[in-house]
Amino acid sequence: MMTSSTTYNPGNVVSVRIRFTDGSKTKKRPAVILTGDDYHNSRTDAVVVAVSCQVGASYYGDYVLSDWKAAGLPLPSKAKGIISTIDRSTIEHTFGNLSGRDFQQLKTCIRYILGLDT
Repeated sequence: MMTSSTTYNPGNVVSVRIRFTDGSKTKKRPAVILTGDDYHNSRTDAVVVAVSCQVGASYYGDYVLSDWKAAGLPLPSKAKGIISTIDRSTIEHTFGNLSGRDFQQLKTCIRYILGLDT
């Protein structure tokens, strides 16, 4: 199986087109990579959560980033509690990386979303 030669790590913040949940269209936005080398070595995709600068409304599983500037994001942002799969070849560029604190909190939110906190 042919996989992308570009390496992405968990916590990388990248620019990619995310498909709307109804499948009607896509929107270019930042996203956080959740998967790592073991996953990427066998697949061409990556599991991500979208990032939004609309931090006012909060939904279950959303996490407002404390260190958004350090992650290379231009505005205060939150990781949305929506998990998506994208083809790594569609990643346009890397903004930066989540801080250790933000990535830990995001992983906690992912565990809650998936019901793995019990």
